Amino acid sequence: MLVLRATKKLRDRIGGLPPVDGETSTTLLGDWYANFLPWRPQTAILVNARTLLPVLTPLAPAKGLPGRIAEVIAEALIDQNVPPEIIDAEIEQMKEVRVGPTVDRSVVGSMKDFIFLADHRRDGVPDLPQVSKELARVPCGPLFKRHVRPEAELAALIAAQR
Repeated sequence: MLVLRATKKLRDRIGGLPPVDGETSTTLLGDWYANFLPWRPQTAILVNARTLLPVLTPLAPAKGLPGRIAEVIAEALIDQNVPPEIIDAEIEQMKEVRVGPTVDRSVVGSMKDFIFLADHRRDGVPDLPQVSKELARVPCGPLFKRHVRPEAELAALIAAQR
């Protein structure tokens, strides 16, 4: 099961079943946080709580985001050269998605930083996978004592699983 921790404005738009008290993600990567960017077309940003890996995806249709999140995350993991067996295991665990409120201000702060940077990287209709990859290379304060950048944090997490 995956717990998608979305901002209130986004939760109101996407709906979905809330997690039961104390329920956590069973995926290797853990919870994902989400917000939306009021771009044209509207875009959702997902940020992984463990690695701070950012993923941008079209929001429309908003109600369908929980149902497509496994596919969106899998594509981002492919772009990050994650082994197929790990991606398959993540997809299997993400068959059930619960949508709950944000609980970690540090991840929310990193997400806001990514939104700021993404706003300055877009020109017209942006290439969302490319912007996601660029944001994954940005140093993040919460990762300074570990691997500094989300892509390096993800690579270290994957290496530890092998």
